[in-house]
Formats: sequence, C-alpha cells, structure tokens
Amino acid sequence: MYKIFLLICIAGFFAILSSTMSKSPTLPLYAHSLGIPISEIGFIAASSTIIGIFTNIVAGRLSDIYGRKKLLLLSGFFFTSAPILYFFAGNGFLLAIVRAYHGLATAIFTPVSFALIADIYKKDRGVKMGLFSSSTLYSRLIAPSLAGYLITFNGFHAVFITCGLSGLIALLLFIKTPRIEEDRRRINKSFGKGFRKVFSLPLLLMLAIINASIYFGLQGIETFLPLLAKDIGIDPFITGIIFTVEMGVIAFLKPFMGIFSDKLGRDKPIIFGLVLSSIGILPMFFINNVYIIFLSIIVFAIGVSAVTASLTPLASELVEKEYYGVTIGALETIKDIGQAMGPIILGITISTIGYKISFLAISTILLATLILFKICGKY
Repeated sequence: MYKIFLLICIAGFFAILSSTMSKSPTLPLYAHSLGIPISEIGFIAASSTIIGIFTNIVAGRLSDIYGRKKLLLLSGFFFTSAPILYFFAGNGFLLAIVRAYHGLATAIFTPVSFALIADIYKKDRGVKMGLFSSSTLYSRLIAPSLAGYLITFNGFHAVFITCGLSGLIALLLFIKTPRIEEDRRRINKSFGKGFRKVFSLPLLLMLAIINASIYFGLQGIETFLPLLAKDIGIDPFITGIIFTVEMGVIAFLKPFMGIFSDKLGRDKPIIFGLVLSSIGILPMFFINNVYIIFLSIIVFAIGVSAVTASLTPLASELVEKEYYGVTIGALETIKDIGQAMGPIILGITISTIGYKISFLAISTILLATLILFKICGKY
C-alpha cells in the first residue's frame, strides 16, 4: 500500500506540474500575446474547468466500477498529449479547445486518485489525503516561477515542451502503479444509482458549495492577478513568485491541517479557513504595490489549506466504499462549477467596474459561504 501511495504522489507531482505551468501565469499572458481581449480570456481559462464539470463525476463512477488504474492511465495520456496542441492554438477559439482537452487530464486524475487513497486508508485519511494534495501543490509551487522564467528568457514554446515532458513522466509512473484487485462483482454498476446516492446527501452538497466558493476565488485570482500585476509594473517572473508563495503556504500547511482535521473534527478547519480566506482577499481592495499582494496571498493561502484539508476526507466518510469515486467526483464537479465561474464573472466585472471591487466580491462570497455552513452545515 505504501508503494502505491508513493507512486501516486510522485505521479501527481509531475501531472499537476504539466497542467499548472500551462495555466499560471502562462495562459493569460499567452492569450494576451495573441491579441485576445480580457473579456474573452476568462472564458478561455474556464474552458478546462467547464469540461471538468462533466468529467469528474463520470470518471469517479467509472473508477468505482472498472478500477482506478485504467482511469489513471487515461488521464496520463491527456497530460502527455495536450501540451503539443498549444503550438497550433493561434486564436481564442482554438486556445479554448486546447484548454478543454487539457482539462480532461486533471478532471479524471483528481477524483480517481483521491478515491484510490480512500480505498487504502481509513485511519488517518485526512493526513494521507493532505500529503497527497501537498505533493501536487509542490508542483503548483514550482510551476508559476518556472513558467515565468521560461516565458521571460525562452518564450512560450519552452513552457509547452516542458509541460509535455512532465506529462510523459506522470504517464510512465501510472503504468508502474500496482493495480488494487477488488471484488467488483459486488459493486452496483448502475450509473444512476451512484449519482442518486451522492446527490441525496445534503452535507455533501454543502461541502461542494464551500469547495466551489474557494476555487471561484483561487481561479479568478490566478487568471487576472497577472494582468493586474502587469498594470502596476510587476514583471511575469515576480508574478510567478507570488503564486509560488501561495502554493508553498498551502502545500506546507495542508498535511498539518489534515492532522488537525483527523484529531479535532472536520468542521473546525473549515470554519477557521473560510474566515481567513475571506479576510485574506481584503487587502487586494487597497492594492497599490507588490508587498500588499504578498500579504494578501499568504493569508488567503492559509485559509485555503485549512478548508480543503477537511472537505475531501469528510466527503469520503459520508458513503460506503463502493461510492468513493462518484462521491469525490461529485465534490470535484461542483467545485469546478465555481472554478469555471470565477474567471468568467471576474472577466466581465473587471471589464466594467475594475479589479478592486471584483476582488472584494470574492471576499464577500466566501463570507456568505461561511454563514451558510454555520447555519446548515452541522453533522
């Protein structure tokens, strides 16, 4: 079991490195270099997430029925092949298609890998999921700075080549991952029953709304902060470092938040994290220099690590083992709705009322989610 966990963590590092380097800060800057307007960049950034809305839950359910490894291999194929297509994306429409294709990789990988960890760990599930999540977040930590460096000194094509090589490493590691043999004859193979099961759980839907609000903020900031930073004279390399700090804080703290969650309950980190993440966005309302950006991102990241460390283990604890994949897939699907809406809504609001009010709206949404959880999120 330890070998499987180690392989999936290492594979996850390279898989998410491939995905993240192509997105932040690469995507908005690449789109801008093609002459695509800001109002369209949000839709392009959201295309990979939109495809995840339809893919996460289906991939999770397929892995419940047919096994986790088959779906992991499929995600590895997408991670490897998608970066090549950026070379042919010369306009907004083609770039959106490539982003959607690339989004299939993460949409399959995420729920299936978490379901695999739920299969092999019951005790200390929070810290194990936290460690796995940190392995992917360390790649998110490295990716923005590496991408920013490559863009500054070698151009966009160097980024896409690096993404493809990273995806190939992930695919090779998925091939090496041992298959868990289970008696799947006992698993009900009805897709409908799996979907009805998870969507009949009010607490799961509440957790999904929280996840959606967190990723609404994350994706909106990742998409438009590079452009705001550029407007105030910050170059892409420094912007990459800002996102590296954000992911570094989340990656470092998430296992500790998982321990906290395992020992003291799932609701406390969620409440604590929503408070901090909401507060963390507020300094961006007064943004005028790079130091305020760093302060805001650090506080926001602490809150995100606390919230997300509890959501997935709690979701898996709401159902029987045969529904782990579809349950986590449902959590990811609704999360992706929020993640997709972030760039779209902020793209529209920034174009009309500016950056500051738009970022303040993110803080308000997180605060509203906290109030909703306090009212009806008890378990």
